[in-house]
Amino acid sequence: ITADEARAKGYVKGSMKKDEVIKLLKRVTTPTTVYKKQKLDRDDIVDITDLDVIAWLKAEMRIMLDEEIARSILVGDGREPDDPDKIDEDHLRPIAYDVDMYAHSITLDSSSTPAEMIETIVRARRYYKGTGTPTLYTTDAKLTDMILDKDSLGRRYYNTEAELAAALRVDRIVTVEAMEDAADIAGIIVNLVDYTVGADQGGAISMFDDFDIDYNQYKYLYETRMSGALIKPFSAISFYYKEVAQASAPTTGD
Repeated sequence: ITADEARAKGYVKGSMKKDEVIKLLKRVTTPTTVYKKQKLDRDDIVDITDLDVIAWLKAEMRIMLDEEIARSILVGDGREPDDPDKIDEDHLRPIAYDVDMYAHSITLDSSSTPAEMIETIVRARRYYKGTGTPTLYTTDAKLTDMILDKDSLGRRYYNTEAELAAALRVDRIVTVEAMEDAADIAGIIVNLVDYTVGADQGGAISMFDDFDIDYNQYKYLYETRMSGALIKPFSAISFYYKEVAQASAPTTGD
């Protein structure tokens, strides 16, 4: 692939060199293990008679596993790099922190008004090269700020989420509770069809259970060995906040 061919397809951004482009286009994402464990004392299982506690626990575990995978895909699991439970971001690549080749990054001042944020999102839409019309993922608080934006007479610009989504040129707006823990991220625009999740043979989500006779406990494990990454260049846009530098106050001498 030549530099001109790469540029014609929208792959080259700014000062990126041809060899950087080719490496990113050919990047390989290998699987990592994601799991959810739980245990129950046998005495509790016997004593709880008004519901099937094992079925309830397995359903809860699957929901929590799916939620953790979704969090990792969007913003990463939030754990520190030295945490032994961290989901490796080289194997399940978070969209918010992917390289500019795949997720174009836009910076917002932390003091931006809802109107400024809306304008920034609309103007940044031209960088989106993904499939179809994307979705905006953000927090409920930021969605509320944007939908309550008013003109000088106190009238709201957008009466419904659908009206706001149309103004932002997205298919819909999805609030993500996990994004509240990522204070630097204002929102993500992406169509998740451009994010591929795969698993090795035998690595699909599986359920295991066992009985520990020494502790009189039933133990349960949901596990998968999977990988995931954006596969289409410029298929996402990430919006970040930055702190506005404050001027230091002048000092006075005696």
